Amino acid sequence: MNRRHAVKVSGALVTMLSMSTMFGCASYEVNNKRGAIPGYYIRQEMQQADRAVEAARQAGKDKTCPAEFKAAEDAKNNAYDVFRACHTEEGAALAKQATAKAEALCPPQPVAKQVVQPAEPAEIVQPMAAPAELVPAPIPAAEPTPEMMKYCVSLAIEFDINKADVRPQYRDEVAKVGDFMKKNPSTTALIEGYADEVGPAGYNMQLSQQRAENVVKYLVDEFGIAPSRLSAKGYGEGKPVADNASEAGKQKNRRINAIIDCVVDVKELAPPPERLCISLKMEFATGSAEIGNSYNDEMNKVGDYMKKYPSTSAVIEGHTDNLGSPELNLKLSQQRAENVVQYLAQQYGIDRSRLAAKGYGSSRSIAYNNTSEGRQKNRRINAIIDCVISK
Repeated sequence: MNRRHAVKVSGALVTMLSMSTMFGCASYEVNNKRGAIPGYYIRQEMQQADRAVEAARQAGKDKTCPAEFKAAEDAKNNAYDVFRACHTEEGAALAKQATAKAEALCPPQPVAKQVVQPAEPAEIVQPMAAPAELVPAPIPAAEPTPEMMKYCVSLAIEFDINKADVRPQYRDEVAKVGDFMKKNPSTTALIEGYADEVGPAGYNMQLSQQRAENVVKYLVDEFGIAPSRLSAKGYGEGKPVADNASEAGKQKNRRINAIIDCVVDVKELAPPPERLCISLKMEFATGSAEIGNSYNDEMNKVGDYMKKYPSTSAVIEGHTDNLGSPELNLKLSQQRAENVVQYLAQQYGIDRSRLAAKGYGSSRSIAYNNTSEGRQKNRRINAIIDCVISK
């Protein structure tokens, strides 16, 4: 009897220790899957934004101040989009901003005194010209291409206030990029630098650029990487991943990310990166979501990788060109993504909790839709694979 009681107690202790390990670095909660993010747990900030927007809707604020409500809802959706891309911490930070917007909706307004103005002559309305096609938004650094995958790494390099020097103790962090690029000589990398919000915005932009350039120089000097394979981009105080109100938060915002373009067999990636973004070379018939057998090898890249690394989870993204109605394109892109998820679940036995499908329709064009080549580029499937890295 005592032995059985001891086993129960020890089991409870193991469970408590496991949970404390999981929640030690950030606040997580059980994932309700409303944001199409796979995995059993999710960052608390994401679902807090969901709840804040839904509470505003229940309070009728989508009717009282529809424009402000839509802005808050769009901010929440954008946070989820960023979370799925190669910026997990930034997605959580954006979700906090979305929560603040939702909670601040429709403040009471003072009643303004009405002044009756004399009637003016009716304005003559000129017929509007047909709108020109929207220019595609700048392609995010983490957007993969059919030829290249994106290998995304966060470098735990800490900078002193107003400093851009890479201290010697962070050589192992830079080695995550240097060793990988030496092993794969066809790779190129973008080094992203960020700053906290202390000081003028212009100065922070220069400081973040200098930090990124110093990491590039370190890779050239210490690892022999050719300068032509490296570029640096500073984002200043934009895209914070933590609250700048505390010293700890400011330190987290003074950071470096690396996004590496590579042509590598995913089965050879060891250890796996925190995030891997792959574009699958797949073509669909007009208006169809059916996947031909000739594209199995493309989907197998994802299946083999996720089977090798069981701590991974993936979002399969579907995109279309702009032919047809936005509603139809959204539905079609969602079905194409879901068909890829179904293949991975059936052929590889990957648990559905590790997979999610997200259709974007034609909302994320990476090329002009006025040519057949541009439309083909926009009809694509991306796989965004996250891996839980043990620190």
